[in-house]
Amino acid sequence: MADSQSLDATERPRRRRAETVERLLDAALETFADVGFAAASVEDICRRGGFTRGAFYSSFRTKDELFGALFARETARNLALAEQQLVGIEQESDPVTAAVERCLSTFRADRTWVLVLTEYRLHAARHAEAAAALLEHSATLHARLTQLIDDGVARARLRLTLPADRLARMVLALHDGLVVAQATDPAGRDDATDLERTALLLLLRSAVTSS
Repeated sequence: MADSQSLDATERPRRRRAETVERLLDAALETFADVGFAAASVEDICRRGGFTRGAFYSSFRTKDELFGALFARETARNLALAEQQLVGIEQESDPVTAAVERCLSTFRADRTWVLVLTEYRLHAARHAEAAAALLEHSATLHARLTQLIDDGVARARLRLTLPADRLARMVLALHDGLVVAQATDPAGRDDATDLERTALLLLLRSAVTSS
């Protein structure tokens, strides 16, 4: 009983801290999307999340550090979703088309995240430390997507005609460009989705061949 009580006493603060971090990230996401990364203050984020400045600084040293956690959370969610969608891809008669259709039917351009990421990229273009941090965050995303591509190709018994890391960069560049276009032209969303589908199919079909 004593050991159980001791464990609970240790676990409860961890859970509370994790919940606080999640709420701060949610508040930051909304605040950055509304007013931009540079214009948003720590007070703005705390006010939206219902926290004090002390709660913020007990979890993050700076807004940039908070953005890093936000980037990690959002990209991890998307990659996990992509991984789920690609389960059983090797059983499809046309794995390439199936992969594109599955992912596009699941992913929709999240305008809020697109705005936040675009804002931070502009911030990073003017601040060397932010640029270095964003490069590191992006490298992690790129590495995980490269592994996802490698795993999917292997399961489908296909072979890449170019390195997986280069294909991952192309996919990310294509997707990023089109979701920004959708954010500025919501009415053209369906056209942008069709364009992305066509472009991805052309790209992937040229990048894979049968083993």
